[in-house]
Amino acid sequence: MKTETYELPSFWAAPLINGDYSGMEDDDIQALEQWLEKEKPGHCCDVSENSFFAWRHDASAYVLACDCSEFTFIIGD
Repeated sequence: MKTETYELPSFWAAPLINGDYSGMEDDDIQALEQWLEKEKPGHCCDVSENSFFAWRHDASAYVLACDCSEFTFIIGD
């Protein structure tokens, strides 16, 4: 099993892990969907419990500086 780790906005955890978009603003949903379409990261299987503030992260083109976490995705088959 191959995995890849990304530093992403912490508030993306619920939709990426559980598919729960409730409570998200339309702009945030659109940013997440654009990132997913571009990166095609696979299935999110884990998110770190520790968060950190980052000016630059793996979704900087879509979301400004924010609290981030490390997300692990299963890639490939």
